[in-house]
Formats: sequence, C-alpha cells, structure tokens
Amino acid sequence: MKKDNSSYNQIIKSTSIFGGSQVVVILIGVIRTKVIALLLGPIGVGLLGIYQSIIDMVRTSSMLGMDTSSVKEIAEANSQEDDTILNKAIVSFNKWIFFSILLSTALCILFCIPISGWLFEDDSYAIYIALLSVATALFILTTGRSVILQGMRKIPELAKSTIWGSLLGLIITLPLYYIWRIDAIVPALILNALIGFVFVEFYYRRLKIKNIPISNKEAFRRGLSSLKLGLYIVTAGFLGTLSMFLIRAFISRYIDLDAAGLFQSSWVITNVYLGLILKSMGADFFPRLSAISGNDSKARSLVNEQTYIILVIASPIIIGLLLFSDFALSVLYSSEFIYASTILKWQILGTYFKVLSWPIAFILLAKGKGKLFLISEVIFYAAYLLAAYLLYPSYGLDATGIGYFIAYCVYLPTVYFMVRKVSSFSWDSNIIRMGIVNLCAIICVFVISVYYKQFQTLGGGAILILSLIYAYINLKKVFTLEDLKKWFIKK
Repeated sequence: MKKDNSSYNQIIKSTSIFGGSQVVVILIGVIRTKVIALLLGPIGVGLLGIYQSIIDMVRTSSMLGMDTSSVKEIAEANSQEDDTILNKAIVSFNKWIFFSILLSTALCILFCIPISGWLFEDDSYAIYIALLSVATALFILTTGRSVILQGMRKIPELAKSTIWGSLLGLIITLPLYYIWRIDAIVPALILNALIGFVFVEFYYRRLKIKNIPISNKEAFRRGLSSLKLGLYIVTAGFLGTLSMFLIRAFISRYIDLDAAGLFQSSWVITNVYLGLILKSMGADFFPRLSAISGNDSKARSLVNEQTYIILVIASPIIIGLLLFSDFALSVLYSSEFIYASTILKWQILGTYFKVLSWPIAFILLAKGKGKLFLISEVIFYAAYLLAAYLLYPSYGLDATGIGYFIAYCVYLPTVYFMVRKVSSFSWDSNIIRMGIVNLCAIICVFVISVYYKQFQTLGGGAILILSLIYAYINLKKVFTLEDLKKWFIKK
C-alpha cells in the first residue's frame, strides 16, 4: 500500500514553481555573466564582485537579520485565523525596513572614502561606493517585499517577480556595459535593483495588506522578538559577507584583480547558481518548518523529507558540474577563466556537505536558537579563513577552494550535533544510505576529474548516468506521474 506522500508532493511542487523561476534566473545570469566577462574581462568581473560584496555587507548589517527572522514571524501570523494579527506584523516589519534603508545609506556615504582607500589604495572609487547606497536601499526594499510574500507562502507571486525583474534587468543593462564598459557597473547595479523592486512591489500590492496604524514605539516593541533572533542572524551574515570581502580584498591586493575575477567566477557557480537550488527549496520550507517548530516529531519528519528531495536533485548536478567544470567556466565566462577550474571543483565537493547541512541548520532558526546558529557560522568561517590562509603558501589561489571544502567538513557535524541537542533530531536510514552512496560517487568523480582526467569521459560519464538512475529510482518512491496530474486536475 502506497504511503501518503502529500508532504513530499508539497516540497516538490513548491520547489518546481520557485525552482523553475530560478532556472530562468540562472539562464539570464549566464547571459549577463558571459557578456560582462567578454566585455570587461577578469578585471571587470573582479571589480563587480567587490562592489557586490560592499552591497551585501551593508545590506546585511543594516537589515539586522530581520529578513530571515521576520519570515518566521509572518509565517506564524499567517497561520492565525485573525487577519489583523498578520496585518500588524507586516506593517511593523515595513517600519523596520524603512529604518534599515536610512542606516544603509548612512553607512555607504560615511565610509565610502575609507573603503576606497583600503581596497584600491586611493580615493578615486569613493564616489562609486557612495552611489552604491542607492542600489543597497532598493535591494533592501526588494528583500522586504520578498520576505512578506515568502512568509505568506505566496511562492508563485515570488517566482514571477523574480523572473520578470531579472529578464527586464538583463535587457536594459547589457547595452550599458557595451557602451560604457567598466564605468557602467554601478549604474547597472542600481538599475537592476530598481527593476527588481518594481516587480516585487507590484505583487505585494496585489495582496491588499491593510495599513493598520501602528506607532513607531509599538512597531519597535513588536519587532523586538524578531530583532533578538535577527541580531544573531545579522552577525552571522555580516561575518560571512566580511569573510568573503576579506578574501576578495586579499586576492586583489596581494595577487591581482585577475585572480579576484577567477575566484569570483568559481564562487558565483557554487554559491549563486548551485545556491539557487537551495533557495528554491527554502522558499516554502522555512515557513512550513517555522509553523511546526514546536513539534519535534513533525519537524524531524519534514527535515528528513526535505533532505531526501535535496539529495535526489542536487547529487547528479554536483557530479555533472565536477565533470564539466571547464566547460561551465568557458560558457559562463570565457576561456580565460578555466584557470579557476581546480578552485571550482574543490568548492563543488564542499557543496555536497553544504546541501546536507542546510535543512538541519534551519531547525536552529525555526526554534529561535540564534546563539547556536551564530556559533555554527563562526566555526564555519573561522575554519574557511584559517584553512585558506594556511594553505595559500603551498597551493596559491586553489587554497580558497580547498578551504571551502574543509570548512563544510567541519560545519556539517557541528550543526548536526547542535540540532540533535535542541530537538533530538536524527537522519532516518534512507537519508544515511542515500548520503553514503552519493558521497562515494561524488568522491570518485572528483578524483577522476582532478587527478585522472584521461578517464573523465568514460569513467565519470558512467558514474553520472548511474547517479541519474539512482536519483530517478528514489524520486519514484515518493512522487509519480499520478501525483503530477493531481497538481492540474481537481477531482
């Protein structure tokens, strides 16, 4: 007798909707990245990465972690029958967003000269860094609206806004890069941020949220619970952004901007493109987990189900990227970026441990265990920076990829131990079995692609085919064509 797979169906459905939008975003990003790489070269890509790091760092520190903690609060309010509770939560959150914009603007303007001097050893880039305040403010507004859509589990609306924003942003900004080259980077960032906000604002307004009058004092009081968790999140996020900023700055300062571009290319593939898989799954997963976080048994089942689907989807993709990393770098960037292949392969290997740790780490956030979450992040970035720094004299730029792998080898058991303590969580036997089988396949392909390239086509190709078959067998256990038909046919 077939078991009830409704929870698996919900995971796959939400992943398909938002994940489909992310595929479009990836394709758009591939085109944008390819054009930028061809027009600007490694120096332009490296400069773009540095500007993006500044935006991320300022945005993360200004939002005080409210973007993540408020998903939990809005999801809990959305589960209540009284719409007034939800409306008050959203209005209060919007007031915090306004404060975040003021703070981000002040940070960009006040520190533009010191940042320019430290990064580039002159003040000529200060005006560009100050102008990033506009892009940062728009990104914060976009994030705020996206948080509300996610908390209310409006995944289709969130997906549509992402697709249209990315597509129009591509069409408008590419001519800027063609005409002004490197000088177009900052204006293009601002335009992309503006376009993204316009589309997410459109879908937000369709929700018709009632603007219930709330004083600043009440909004502050209501936001304190989110702020308490948010401060831990923002500290962890700032630590991560700062770590990436330090690595990029170290590379550009002590090697050159070409090397920074190589690092940026591998980082984008592993943490942006592969990260979109996790993002598409987390869009609905985190609100669902937050709503049942008080029930350890239900939370454990949901996390195991989410991990099951992640292994089915991500494992063949990881194997494929290991085999075709050179091709991916050439297509996404240019032949100049193939030198980043070894960095990329080490990072892809580390990504497998990332996808295993990702669902269980959400338990810490759903339960409001901000301190433990922060400790786990500190351990990860400390391991990453330390490993990269110690290995740099022997491995050069490749040390950044090896350090990434080592850091996740440390992070996975750390976060698993923490979650087990707070919720008695454990992986079920299916997850352990699938995890070991996929790990063996991934390690084999990694060794072949790095050390025995002559067997890459035959041996690696065979393992990829077997991994796809294995993934299909496991997917079929929890999802069938009949389940797919039920999405479209109401009985």
